[in-house]
Amino acid sequence: MELVRVLPRRFRPHTVQLIKQLHEDDNGVTAEQVITILHVKADPSYGMQKSKRGITTDDKIIVYIELGDYTAYDENDRVLQYGTDFIISTNDTLKFRDDEYTITGVNEIFLDGTKPIRVEITGK
Repeated sequence: MELVRVLPRRFRPHTVQLIKQLHEDDNGVTAEQVITILHVKADPSYGMQKSKRGITTDDKIIVYIELGDYTAYDENDRVLQYGTDFIISTNDTLKFRDDEYTITGVNEIFLDGTKPIRVEITGK
């Protein structure tokens, strides 16, 4: 088993909610699944930092999820695993504090294996 360095929890004090759009029912109403993810690093000043370096972007937030050390659960308090129970896509919405962000990018970080060790999510 390879040893992967995980950013300590004191640097990942945030909680986000992932709002996944599911299928439409017979009345045309889209069902949602809300997944709460603990122990993440969320940076809502992401777009401002990038623009100072001369890169123009309308992304407003970046969220880092260390897949070796996080907790995710649904509305029924069922613990979920990334890749098995849920994935994150650009159709989803991210809620951090009182703001909602449309996910614009999902970057899975791999080392040598076939499973990602970290997920970086950008949103606007």
